[in-house]
Amino acid sequence: MALQIDYFAAASDDEAAALVNLETGVRSIPFDDESDAPAVEYDVVPSQVVDPGLALGYLNELLTGVPVEEFVTNGWPALVATSHDEQKFVLQVDPGFVALMSTREGPFDDLAAQWAAVEAPEDADEWDADPRELGEFLAQFVALALTAGDEGKHVYCWLWP
Repeated sequence: MALQIDYFAAASDDEAAALVNLETGVRSIPFDDESDAPAVEYDVVPSQVVDPGLALGYLNELLTGVPVEEFVTNGWPALVATSHDEQKFVLQVDPGFVALMSTREGPFDDLAAQWAAVEAPEDADEWDADPRELGEFLAQFVALALTAGDEGKHVYCWLWP
């Protein structure tokens, strides 16, 4: 079963945690949907392969030279909220990484191809990503990072099986 990961921007950990019911998985505030609810809509960057730890760590290593192992042991992504069964999470993405991504400019084809070609460390899950999907993810994530920076927000992800 693939993970579902939605990246989004929120002003605080409390706001990010309040966006979903961690037990049922139901979003309590609309994410760019057609709901009639008078609530703020959130832009979402969905993925099934780009997790906020290893996958973003591989990209960070490509861009900065910082080894993926160091990236994932520095406390990021930071846990904001978890379900009672510990299967669903809201995590804050490394702010330094988000700031770095906000400086990137497309097209992202070459970077996506390099990122897809990264080999996973021996003890990590296999990394088998499609460069086209990564290119689309990069374009959307950079736009989200820019918006978050302009609005003084942080980037989070909602991760569930």
